[in-house]
Amino acid sequence: MRVLATILLSLLPRVVAQEAPSTMATMRTLASAVTGIGKALEAGERSALATPLASIDRALGDLESNGLPAGAGAAAALATIRAAIADLRAPVGDGSASDAYDFARLRSGCTSCHLAHRDDNCGRGLFPNRGGAVSGTVALKAADGTARPGSGDIVLFLEGDGVRTEPLPRAPAITQRGRRFAPAVTVVTPGTTVRFPNDDVVFHNVFSLSRGNAFDLGTYGNGETQQRVLTQPGLVKVHCNIHPEMVADVLVLPTPHTTISAADGSWSIADVPPGDWVLRVWHPLADDQRHAIRVTDDTATEMRLEVRETRPRAPHRNKHGRSYEDKY
Repeated sequence: MRVLATILLSLLPRVVAQEAPSTMATMRTLASAVTGIGKALEAGERSALATPLASIDRALGDLESNGLPAGAGAAAALATIRAAIADLRAPVGDGSASDAYDFARLRSGCTSCHLAHRDDNCGRGLFPNRGGAVSGTVALKAADGTARPGSGDIVLFLEGDGVRTEPLPRAPAITQRGRRFAPAVTVVTPGTTVRFPNDDVVFHNVFSLSRGNAFDLGTYGNGETQQRVLTQPGLVKVHCNIHPEMVADVLVLPTPHTTISAADGSWSIADVPPGDWVLRVWHPLADDQRHAIRVTDDTATEMRLEVRETRPRAPHRNKHGRSYEDKY
């Protein structure tokens, strides 16, 4: 019963004394469903996923009807949960790799809601999180210290001894629409395939000159998709050879413990094994930050960070290494 109780308030505001009985029942449904998914996956019985996945769908619908917690962090966590349950219904191959990955994303969404909207998480536990967690806020500021509008798309990740990674079993997509890349920032592990679908009304030529991961996907039009395997750790700057305003950043990181801040600056990293870690913070216009932290089992480490844009924005060159204005 204690295990179920730990998730009951994961999607609620911090004022827990006024919870409606119907909401409490919804939380119990979510707790039971997450437990059911875990048991089905451990037993290798994918057919048993249908019932708990349907329960989560109904529970999330009930929460939306009753009003969800405000804030970009809550919206991002709920989007993660919805995407994870959709993918659990559509495994890659037999699901041997994607099921574990998708279930971890589901747990991460639940943990994120815990940390953002509930007090005394250490006392109540972090179910369905495994290990410890790290969370907090990050504020983006100009070089002079004035606040920037929005603090999203800042990458935070943990480095530690003995960390091993595998290529992501699902290929993330960076779409082209309205002469923009979306999302603007993506994080993958080495060996991951990244897809570049053209959902625009014009042609694009996606390329990168980044060392170790350089590529040129050629010119292709609406409805077509090209892809690339990114093998080397590091930053991959992605551009379009036709439209110089198009920029996307892909971080290839040899760690599974990563996150990207929401628009309000909230962030969390779930399922962190206990031990000593280095939290790194990345933004394309800021200096690298490193913070030594210690994570303990079933507890949350909270950090409030600030990132300043100390680097100027510099124009990039086309795939031939020339200015976009040059004729060739």
